[in-house]
Amino acid sequence: MRFAIIIAVILAAITGLAAWGPGSLNAMHFEPPQPDPALEARFETETAPLRQERNDLHGAEDLEPGPDGRLYASLADGRIMARGPSGDWEMVAETGGRPLGLAFAPDGTLFVADARLGLLRQTEGGWQTWLAPAPDGPLVFPDDLTVLEDGRIVMTDASLRHGYGDHMASFFEGDQTGRVLLVTGSGAYEELAAGLGFINGVDHDPETGLVYLNETWTGRIWQLDPDTAEMSVLIEGLPGYPDNLEFDRESGLVWAAMPSPRAMDLEALHPRPFVKRLAWRWIQLAGPPPLPARPPMAIAVDTDGRPALALRGPDDGADGITTALVWNGELWTAGLARDGITVFPVPGDHE
Repeated sequence: MRFAIIIAVILAAITGLAAWGPGSLNAMHFEPPQPDPALEARFETETAPLRQERNDLHGAEDLEPGPDGRLYASLADGRIMARGPSGDWEMVAETGGRPLGLAFAPDGTLFVADARLGLLRQTEGGWQTWLAPAPDGPLVFPDDLTVLEDGRIVMTDASLRHGYGDHMASFFEGDQTGRVLLVTGSGAYEELAAGLGFINGVDHDPETGLVYLNETWTGRIWQLDPDTAEMSVLIEGLPGYPDNLEFDRESGLVWAAMPSPRAMDLEALHPRPFVKRLAWRWIQLAGPPPLPARPPMAIAVDTDGRPALALRGPDDGADGITTALVWNGELWTAGLARDGITVFPVPGDHE
């Protein structure tokens, strides 16, 4: 009997150390909405790409049309590239960090959410830092931004616990510390929303001034009034994790790229923080589980939250896409860890 008690104490100590010892996961209780089967059905048809551009451009996390008619891309090596009408790409800037979201102000000024350097404003002499990352500034994971018609900036700080490159820990934790900021000048900002599960892509409708945001870990798209900070769910139950978001002015549709289908076997652990802690320790020892296929996926919804179009490209063995936007009548896609730009036809209506 005494031996059994000793064994039980030892096992309890080992379990406790695994769950709460050094390097353990700060697991949070989290119950995101389940994927909607009706939305999943929209991705049954595969669309072949029209072409692949510039495989030497790696990690174009965001694509953004510029006021000069060119298409801009933020690359993993810190460069910002632009594609001209003739199809030639040229480097137009370099941040020295990791540029993610790109946005142009009404006067043509380029703003960048740089994961390592913060919110940057381009000037003739270089870059001006409007908001710096911690410890010198308030940002932890500057992710994306949009510039409203009056010059105010709405930007996402995806997580207050995990910076760039640490998104898997954020996912396993069920991290809900993301926030939305309204920036009115260098160093001047206020918090519009907080407590979000990796708040990510953002864009706005210039006609109404309403802002749309992707909340990655919940599979939701939100609508936000930047004047009142009122938020409402536009659509939820997405079958993938939404990343960057683009408002298409011509069609009035909100496009959300989804770099990965939902991992429901892992999401099943979210309501069980203790089990997540043990699973995380096992992953630290044995390595992460095999990732599912991540074909190009994107969805377009209207401003009433009705799904309109969906894209599923062929599985090319690469990472999924983090951005999708309609440009010159085609759907242009790229990804945080992908090579080149993949161009698709704009999908037909699946309704």
